[in-house]
Amino acid sequence: MKDYNDFPPFKYFLRVLKCCPKSALVYARLWKKRGVQLVIKTNKKDILKDYLVTPTLFRNLMVPLMSLNLVNFTENDDKFQIDILGPSLNDS
Repeated sequence: MKDYNDFPPFKYFLRVLKCCPKSALVYARLWKKRGVQLVIKTNKKDILKDYLVTPTLFRNLMVPLMSLNLVNFTENDDKFQIDILGPSLNDS
């Protein structure tokens, strides 16, 4: 039961599943890796290991999440900075 603390809020995850189901796994992994400030900084070389997709596919899966206003991300030559939007606790 403690794994539910690392799961995205239900209403946000439901939006992802309905609108862009291919991005759902990436969104769940992002939520699990979030920090207290809801910011993730990751190197492009670590994307394949951490998210099981290439950096290009990762970027393409992030775009629908940005259109749903669930994340913001910026990309440099070697890094992604991802800001997760929304509450830090599950809400019903």
